[in-house]
Amino acid sequence: MPRSIKQRFASRKKKKNGLRHFVYWMLSFASALWFAWIIYIPSPEGIIAEKLSGTFHSFLGHSAYLFPLLFLYGLIAIVSKLNKPHKGIFTLISGIAMIIGAVSCILDIAFFKGGWLGGAINELFSKIFGNIGIILLSAVMFIAGLQILFKISWIKALKQWSAAIINDYKHWTAAKKELQNKLKIFSQQKEETYPAINPIPEEPITPPRETKIVRHRNPETITAVPQTEEPISSSTVEPNMTEIDGYESHDQTNEDSENPVSPFKDFKLPTTDLLEKPSANNLSAGPSDEELRDSKIKLEETFKSFNISAFVSEVLPGPVITRYEVTPSPGVKISSIVNLANDVALAMKAQGIRVIPQIPGKSAIGFEIPNNTRAKVVMRELLESSEFNERKEPLLFALGLHSEGSPAVANLENMPHLLVAGATNSGKSVFLHSVILSLIYRNTPEEVKFLFIDPKRLELTFYEDIPYLYDPNSTSDKVSVITKPKEAAQSLVGLIKVMERRYIKFEKARVKNIAKYNEWAKKNGEDPEFYIVVIIDELADLIIQTKNVVEDAIQRLSQMARAVGIHLILATQRPSVDILTGVIKANLPTRVALQVTSKTDSRVILDSPGAEALIGRGDLLYLAIDSSKPLRIQGAYVSEEEIIRVADFVKAQAMPYYSTPLEEEKTFSGTGGKDVVSALQLVLERRRVSQDLLKANFGSSARATNILSILEMNGFIHKPEGSNRWEIHFDKMEDYLKKMGKNPVPVNEDFS
Repeated sequence: MPRSIKQRFASRKKKKNGLRHFVYWMLSFASALWFAWIIYIPSPEGIIAEKLSGTFHSFLGHSAYLFPLLFLYGLIAIVSKLNKPHKGIFTLISGIAMIIGAVSCILDIAFFKGGWLGGAINELFSKIFGNIGIILLSAVMFIAGLQILFKISWIKALKQWSAAIINDYKHWTAAKKELQNKLKIFSQQKEETYPAINPIPEEPITPPRETKIVRHRNPETITAVPQTEEPISSSTVEPNMTEIDGYESHDQTNEDSENPVSPFKDFKLPTTDLLEKPSANNLSAGPSDEELRDSKIKLEETFKSFNISAFVSEVLPGPVITRYEVTPSPGVKISSIVNLANDVALAMKAQGIRVIPQIPGKSAIGFEIPNNTRAKVVMRELLESSEFNERKEPLLFALGLHSEGSPAVANLENMPHLLVAGATNSGKSVFLHSVILSLIYRNTPEEVKFLFIDPKRLELTFYEDIPYLYDPNSTSDKVSVITKPKEAAQSLVGLIKVMERRYIKFEKARVKNIAKYNEWAKKNGEDPEFYIVVIIDELADLIIQTKNVVEDAIQRLSQMARAVGIHLILATQRPSVDILTGVIKANLPTRVALQVTSKTDSRVILDSPGAEALIGRGDLLYLAIDSSKPLRIQGAYVSEEEIIRVADFVKAQAMPYYSTPLEEEKTFSGTGGKDVVSALQLVLERRRVSQDLLKANFGSSARATNILSILEMNGFIHKPEGSNRWEIHFDKMEDYLKKMGKNPVPVNEDFS
């Protein structure tokens, strides 16, 4: 009983003490607000308020305006330590006094408005230290007061300021170099004069490659190379015009006999010296052994706090994340551990934790936790790794580093196409650059060609004029990175024709893929075929503007182009169902997902969640064609300076070159070929074109729409922007019909 009475009195005493402290702090905060009111208001009401206001302003001068703010900050700092309410009072008072004294002194020196306090300090110390000394002393007092009150980390702030200045300087130098390179290229193009080549429409003569290449690589020998101008009789050309494949092989054999030397014979692959070296800080980045042990203990304690029996069996530190493999005890459900992802993130003070419910090949659950300091993965260390150099596949490229730190590579030929998706600034364009540079470092321009489509005009234009460029609808001297959606659609349609022609070649050679065909061509004296890699940087924008044509072309190429050496890499920042349709996803089973904003976007890309837990800046999930679960990989960073150096290196050796484009070999096959020829004859006869005209002569609106789209895609008709009338190229129609052996205008022919 006596103990219970004492406990009651003690509890009442605590309650009284708590009430007393509450009243004390309420009065303190009210006083602080009252001080602010009497100081900031010019003429406050009340006798005491008026006298105190005058006293503060006369004693402190203009520095009196700082007093209420510092006083309020001191009260908040004391209240935040409720267990020790009186700790730090003298420290706060000294810090406030030093700041106000320094400001008063500086104001007195500069404006004579430092009050009595500033005047006294100035008069006292100026006699001892002089004017310069009193200024330096005031600055020291001010900085010391700030350090006492706010505990500022000056070293950290200095590092941040210096890092910001260095980054600004790097961006400025990079922009300056880019401008200088562009001006240099422009001046070189302006100085070079190329002989004009007048095309002869009735004779399919290829442009003189030898003169062009010799001039580019050795300008001094231009005059020493004679240009043959032997007349070619029409009798030797016209029999081969009826069959394009026969004409093509005949023309190529003649070229080989005349020009046995390849234009890329002396081409040298770029060296890794053009790329950035891994820095020493980068190699030492990552968690230390002590940090790994502490994190392991903290993770196990978190499981114990939820009454879950599990232990960390293995720790795999990587450049960006560390994977902790957790093995549950017998009888523990996996779901009970997986559902603790948010609690583990809170305990580990980490953001973006990804949980692998079952690690393939192990009886463990994976927790991928970001490191406090992430290492930058550079392209050079991947290209110099044994995993990349020991393999001989031509389309092998570097993905990045696995979560445990080992290099990750993939073969585009086995994929056979790749889909890359992620939110803005997640690293899609940098990933595309790493793929392009990997293929350039592995192949010459006669082995691999790139068809670049960049509607944004910002990313792939770095590769303008490199010898790897290819466009089936353009000659090699006019080829460029495609930025217009209509031109992109035409190039994809032209690539379908290239695919069909290659299938006819492969059928004659009785081979199944491009590797076997190149072996057969080497034995039989034929020209080998090169790989064509199509890279589309922003698929969503392209589909919005030319939906039907692009989707149909991508569908056909993704289904059939693998065997003939044509591969697609599609990138988009809109992983929505209307862009990544079921048809596109079905034909692109290999996918790369970068950071997205929601689980819905992750399911659209990978058919499973996980990409929303990535931490950005190249952090990606790679889903291979033969894998059921994606792999966590940190992609390599490629800077603009590295891209420009590699592009300048390959441009200095050669220019883009490939055989005659499809534009000179246009044919229409299938059931609609006769309709197109008849439509051309009809348009030439009526001197106009419209859907109603074609519908009246061909019987259905769908048929008329299809013919109109074919005529537009092949350049026979064109509708200018802002106009609803078709522009008709009659000369082009007549030339095509003459080439096909048809009369330009039919005589008494019924089109119905």
